[in-house]
Amino acid sequence: MSYSLGEYEDLCKKAARGSGMHWGQAEEVGKAARGLSTYGLDDGRLIVTAIKCFNEENALWLGPALCDAGADFKYTVNLPGVVSPALMLPFLQMMLGDKDISLKIDWIGFEGILSSSEFFCLRSEGFTEVGPANIRIKSIEKFVAVNANRCSRVNVDEKALIQLNEFAYKTYAPSTHESRMAGAGAGLNDND
Repeated sequence: MSYSLGEYEDLCKKAARGSGMHWGQAEEVGKAARGLSTYGLDDGRLIVTAIKCFNEENALWLGPALCDAGADFKYTVNLPGVVSPALMLPFLQMMLGDKDISLKIDWIGFEGILSSSEFFCLRSEGFTEVGPANIRIKSIEKFVAVNANRCSRVNVDEKALIQLNEFAYKTYAPSTHESRMAGAGAGLNDND
């Protein structure tokens, strides 16, 4: 199923909240989903996997924590034992903001370069690695990609979509006879 990036971000946010995360954490999940999908790198499977194993070693936990800490990339940063390491990429990209540097990121089977507005993959076999993986982040001079591939829509994997919707459904209030009669939904009196 095809979604706009905004729709997909909202679905992932609701799914994260439905899985038990706080709203702030869920918002970060939505941002990560949108960030990867902007480059056509996620079809829902990475997000579902990360939501199911959310803990302090998960990139969905570590990424926002690293943003909050304001890591300095003057030196190589090593992050050991990260679950779903690909989900660190959107957070690292957010951290770059208007800095005039790029970051080289690697873990076993993956190597990529990020700037504040672009992503370039050098080696991708380990991109979907669940981990835990040891991530190494090193600043390099500003990288500019030619013909950066940007997407405005994401085609969500069918199985991932089912799981995301199952989690998201848990955020909805159940309807009751009283709520329908009081005006939640059309009820018996559709007067608009």
